[in-house]
Formats: sequence, C-alpha cells, structure tokens
Amino acid sequence: MFTKISAFTFAALFLFLSGCGGGGGDGMTEIVIWEQKDPVEQTVLNRQLDAYTSSHPGVTVSTVHFETDLLHSQFQTATLAGGGPDLVYGPSDKIGPYSVMQLIMPMENMFDAAFLGAYEKSSLAMLEGHIYAVPDQIGNHLMLIYNKAMVKSVPKDTDEWIEMCRGLTVDDNGDGMPEIYGVVFNAVEPFWLVPFLGGFGGRVMDSRYAPTLDTPEMARALAFMADLRNKHKILPKECNYELSDTMFKKGQAAFIINGPWSLKAYIEAGMEIGVMALPMITETGRYPAPMVSSKGYSISVNVKEEKLALVKDLLVYLTSEPVQREITSELKILPAISSLFNDEALLSDPVLKGSMEQARHGQPMPSVPEMRAIWDAMRPFYQSVMGGKLDPAKAAKDMQEQAVRKIAEMKG
Repeated sequence: MFTKISAFTFAALFLFLSGCGGGGGDGMTEIVIWEQKDPVEQTVLNRQLDAYTSSHPGVTVSTVHFETDLLHSQFQTATLAGGGPDLVYGPSDKIGPYSVMQLIMPMENMFDAAFLGAYEKSSLAMLEGHIYAVPDQIGNHLMLIYNKAMVKSVPKDTDEWIEMCRGLTVDDNGDGMPEIYGVVFNAVEPFWLVPFLGGFGGRVMDSRYAPTLDTPEMARALAFMADLRNKHKILPKECNYELSDTMFKKGQAAFIINGPWSLKAYIEAGMEIGVMALPMITETGRYPAPMVSSKGYSISVNVKEEKLALVKDLLVYLTSEPVQREITSELKILPAISSLFNDEALLSDPVLKGSMEQARHGQPMPSVPEMRAIWDAMRPFYQSVMGGKLDPAKAAKDMQEQAVRKIAEMKG
C-alpha cells in the first residue's frame, strides 16, 4: 500500500513519522520517503510506488512532500533527533551538508559494482570518495524554453535574443506594464544567475571550494541580468518562480528560463514548446553554463539494520532502468543510466535533444557544504541588483564577504 502525506499533515504527524516508519503492529513494514518533486513528478512517483507495493505484500510506502529548502531543514532537524524518513530525495548538492552532519549513509559498499557502474559517473552524488545518493535522473539544469506559437525562429546569441524579446514584448496601452513580455524567469533566486556568470567566464567557487564571487565576471553577469529588466524592459519588474511559470502557461511570455521539471506541465497545458540551450553571450563567445546535477535517493542513518534490505530494494526499484525510462518518456527529464543515452526514443525527441544540448554546456553542481553558504550569500545582493538598488560591482564584493563569513560560521 502506498500513502501520500502532505507537509501540512506532516506537522500534525511528526511523532508518527519520526519513528522512521518501522514495523507496524499488523506485521506490515512501512518505508517513509521525503521528497521535493514537482506535482507532475509526484504523479509518476505515486504510480511507481503503487506498482511496487502491489508486488511486495507486507510493505507500505508513505511519502511526504516539501519545498526544497524546507525539506533540507526538516530532514536535518528530524534526523538529528533520531527520526525522519528512511529515504530522502533531492538534488545532489544537498549531500554536502547531509554527509558532514552524518545524516545519510555512504552507499558504495551497499551495492555491487555492476549496479553502480550502470549510471553516468557524473550522476552519482560523491564526496571524498563516498557515494551518498543513487539518481533517477540527471540534469536539474536551466535552459531556454519557448512558446512556438510566438517564437518562429531561435536566436543564435544574446544580442539577437534581446532584440527578439523586445519585439515580442507588448504594451498596448503604454502604461509601462506590458501585457506580454519577451522573457520571464525567477529573478529572486541566484540559481538563475549562475548560467550567465558562466557565460561571462566566472564560477562561484574555485577547485578548493573557496568562493570566487568578487570578480569582474560576476559584475558583468549581474549587470546583464539587471539590464533585461531595467534597460531592455523585456522582463517583469516583479518576477518570482510562480509568477513566471503562470505567465508562460497563459501566453503572457514568449520565453522562459526554467528546468526539465517544468516541461511536462507546459505540454499538459496544451502548449507547443521548443527547448534550446541559452544563447551564446555575444560579447564573450561563451555559452551560459547552468549548474548540472543529478537528483536521487539517499538512505538515512536512522534506518535500522533489520529494515535496511527492504529500503535498499525500494531504492533499486526507484532508480531502475524501467522507472527511468518512464520518467524520461513522460516527463522529458534526462535519465542517469548510461545505456539510456543511446535509446532511439530519447535521441529522436526534440525536447530531450534541446535539454541534452544545454546540459553539455553546463557545469557540475558542487556537492560540498560550502555551496549552501554561497547560495545564501548571493541571494540578497542579486535581488538588490535586479531591483536597481545596488551597483553590480558592489554586489559582487558584498557577496564575497558574506560567503566567506557564512563558510567560517559553518565550519565553527
């Protein structure tokens, strides 16, 4: 039996869940998963879990959904208290803090070499020689998605893209609040800034995981992003994830910068979409380089020995080739198993082809704990620049100082 529990219900059932879903009085063994999948991903997961439990009498599976950051904090709190789920699902950058706090088990000795060898090496969430998560997908990267009803040709560089977006922005009554915008994206979270930082030749950290935010490349990337809104006026003045997603679905934007998790919902909304790599930065000749990572399942340190075999069995099923093939086919998300990259159905799908093209221009998502501090340091200053309240060069300097401070605090 499979059960889905909302985060709201979770608050009332914390004591129940904190037991890691052990054996019940009726002889059933419950496995608990905490996840941050989008609604369309949850639908597929629910179907997969129903299939699993129907063939595994005596096993029940419950899922609890959280937004990504809330999942991180709740998992940390519950697991440190001896509770939490058996499996936690999310992007690979979370394994850094989880592993440092010893919340998840290293997995390289839990499974045989053939099982782990089937995955793209870059998709296995590794840190200091240990594997901490097994993926069901790879990518989690930003790319350029467009409405084919509005966009008839694709831009080759950012100059052409901006000019195209200007022509697609419509302000019929001249009040400065267009009815249709050229592009929308989440102008709140620095995850959307990082691709353009890469396009200008910058990175958020060096090979020793020290922040590298106070650079001319960061200042140029910030200025470019702010110009989309404040100079070219092709981006709404207020634009978070929910608003940009809704506007694109309603035909109020020609382009959106979003990830593969969003594709299925756009198709189900009746849109004919195209997917391409973010266009080359005209002045550098470089392509934007979004963070590319896997998403997968980690095993909590609180899983009891007598239950571990069942938890491992469920993990193997949820990351298996048939399950990943279903995710790829239905959700247009790239698989993590190497053999599926030669699958003709994947290679012939234009949406998946565009996603693969963008992933090739990407950069690996660091899995180290310092990444969390860097995201938190970047966020307020990125928002201030986008709002026209802070000079890009000053923002880059402030980001660096804040990141160094937060990393020092984190290391105690």
